Amino acid sequence: MAATKLESDKKFLFKSTLYNVLSTVIKVAGPALAILTARIFGKEEFGIFVSAQLWMLTMSRVSVLGLDKGLNWFLPQNAVHNRPQHLGYCESIYRSVIIAAGITLILLLCANFGLHRYAKSLAELSKTEFLFYALSLVPWVLLHIFGGTAEGMRKPQYKMFITDCTVSAISPLIAIALYFLAVPYALPAGLLCANILGCVIYLPLIKKILPEASFTKNKVPKELLLYSLPRGFSEVVASVLLRIDLWMVLLLLGSASAGVYAVMLTVSNGLRTIRQSFNPILLPVVAGMSEERLKTDLKPVFSYCVGMVTAIQIAIGFFIVLFPDKILMIAGKDFIVQPAALGILLFANLLGGFFGMAGATLNGMGKSFYTLKIDIISLATALILNYTLIPCFGLIGAALSTFLFTLFQAVWNNIYMLNLGFWPYSKKLFFNGIGAFALILLYFGLNYL
Repeated sequence: MAATKLESDKKFLFKSTLYNVLSTVIKVAGPALAILTARIFGKEEFGIFVSAQLWMLTMSRVSVLGLDKGLNWFLPQNAVHNRPQHLGYCESIYRSVIIAAGITLILLLCANFGLHRYAKSLAELSKTEFLFYALSLVPWVLLHIFGGTAEGMRKPQYKMFITDCTVSAISPLIAIALYFLAVPYALPAGLLCANILGCVIYLPLIKKILPEASFTKNKVPKELLLYSLPRGFSEVVASVLLRIDLWMVLLLLGSASAGVYAVMLTVSNGLRTIRQSFNPILLPVVAGMSEERLKTDLKPVFSYCVGMVTAIQIAIGFFIVLFPDKILMIAGKDFIVQPAALGILLFANLLGGFFGMAGATLNGMGKSFYTLKIDIISLATALILNYTLIPCFGLIGAALSTFLFTLFQAVWNNIYMLNLGFWPYSKKLFFNGIGAFALILLYFGLNYL
C-alpha cells in the first residue's frame, strides 16, 4: 500500500515537474517584459511602481490570512477524513474578501486625504495612481485563494499558467499598450486589469474541480484556521523579507538606485521562482504521508524535487553568469550599476534552491509555527544587515544581506529537520551541488580573474 502511494506521488511530481518546466520557459518572457517596461517608463517611475506593487502584494498577504497556503494542506485532508471535498474553499473566499474590501476602503480614504504621502515609497504617487493600486487588492486576494485551491486539489498547473505566467506577463503588456495610447497611469492600470483578467480565467476551472462548492458565510473550519494563521503571518513576514532589500535601497539610496536594483531582482528572481513553484507541489505530498511513510518515502520525494530545482536553476543561471552586463543593458546603459550585485543575488537563489526546500517540507509536516519564528528572526537580521551594508557598499550591500539571511534560514531549517530525525538529501544530489559550485567558480573566473 505504501509503495502504491509512493508511486502515485512520484507520478504527480513527474507530471507537475513537466508543467513547471513548461511554465518556466514561458516565464522567461516575464523578466524581459519587466526590463522592457523599465526602459520605456524610466528607472525612477519603474522603481516607484515596483515598490508600490510589492507593497500591495504584502497587503494582499495580510488580507488572505494564509488561507491560500492552508487550503493546499487542508483540501487533501477532506478526502482522508470523509469531509465534503470543497470544505474550506468558499469559507476562505468570504473571509478574505471581506478583509481585503475593508483594507481597500481604508486605502481609498487615505488617498482622498493624501495620507499615503507620509510613506516615502508611496509619496510620489498621485491620488489617482494610489486608487488603482488600492482597487487591485480584492482581485489579488482572489488570485491567492484560487491558486491555493488548485494546488490543494493537485492542479498546480492552474496556478503556474494563470497566476505565475499569464497575470505577470499581461500586466506589463497592458501597461506598455496604454503608454503608447497616451493613457495616463498606465503601470497601475495594467496591474489592475491583469489581476481582474486572471480571476475571470480561474472561475470556470475552479468550478470544474469543485462542482459542489457554493457561496457561504460559514466560519472557516477551526483546523484550517489554526494551520493557516501561522502560515499567513509567515507569508506576510516572508513577503517583507523578500522585498526589504529593495525598500531599504529606495529609502537609503533613492528611487533611481531602486529602479536599477529592481531590474537585478527581476532577473535573479527567475531562479527563486523555480524553487517557489516546487514548494506547493512538495507540500501536499509530504502532508499526505504518515509517520511511517516519512521515514521511508520522504528522501526520494524530497531529493527528486531538489534535483529538478537545482538542475533548472543551473541551466538558467549559466546564461546570467555569462552575460550579466548584456542582460542589464536591455534596460539601458543607466542600469549597468554595480553588476556584481546581480551575481551575489544569483548565488543566494542557488543556495535557496538546494537547501531552501526544507522549509516547504517542515510546513508539510505541520510545523507552520516554527517557520513563522524563523521568518521573524530572519526579518530582524535582514533589517540590521541592510541598514549596515547598503550605506557602505550600495547595491552590493543589499545583495549581500539577501545572501546572508538566505544562508541563515537554510542552516537553521536543516538543523531542525536533522533534530527531527530526517536528512532527506540523497547521494545523487552531490552532482547538483558540484554543478552549482562550478557555476559560482565560473562567475568569479569571468568577472574577477
